[in-house]
Amino acid sequence: MPNDIDLIGVDGTSSGWIASIGSSQNKFVSTITFSKTLDKLMFDYPDSVVVIDMPIELNKKNYLRECDVLAKRYLGKNFQSSIFIPPLKRVLRCNTYKEANKLSKKIAGKGVSKQSWNLKDKISEVQGLPKLSYKIYEGHPECTFKMLKNSTLKAKKKSVLGIFERLDLLKKAGLDPLSVSLNLEDNSNIKIDDVLDSMVLFITALRIVERNHLCLEKAEITNSDDNGKIFI
Repeated sequence: MPNDIDLIGVDGTSSGWIASIGSSQNKFVSTITFSKTLDKLMFDYPDSVVVIDMPIELNKKNYLRECDVLAKRYLGKNFQSSIFIPPLKRVLRCNTYKEANKLSKKIAGKGVSKQSWNLKDKISEVQGLPKLSYKIYEGHPECTFKMLKNSTLKAKKKSVLGIFERLDLLKKAGLDPLSVSLNLEDNSNIKIDDVLDSMVLFITALRIVERNHLCLEKAEITNSDDNGKIFI
């Protein structure tokens, strides 16, 4: 990899995507920006390393991805709800939740959750990106926050205690949210935890470039239906 490349941590919001952007050389986030589409964001940073909180590799038949099971185990029972089970690949092509739920039960024996279905458009955006595997990695903010603390977090991310806890972890990791240039306009749909999640995924991108990351994945791949990976 080049000596200095753009690193981007991306988190989805109800109206688009939040991106924390910085340099692998400087190792800090210089800009936090909002983009309505992922395609536009990627167009502006074509040679970047991106970590996104959204499923990338989807199963065709197996209901559970092993990487999600491992992520739940890594976080512990009080934080497992932050890991959701993504829909099967064919389910993304369904037009209604009823249709998707029926197809998921037919293929895997279990229906698709409302949470997964509500993220259909976001997951489809990721799936539609060209050559996504060589520069875009799947991450999970709560996993990286736990890694930074080296123990279980005290509170959920939407609580006041949880927000301050995560701000402290980012600052100790060398990222000061108050010193970052914001390009978010006046978008009331953006929440503080979305911004913090994108910032911690920048750290994951830096860890990938520096090759000191963790990777949650199935130990032995016997077929092409369960090869998801979550990077920390």
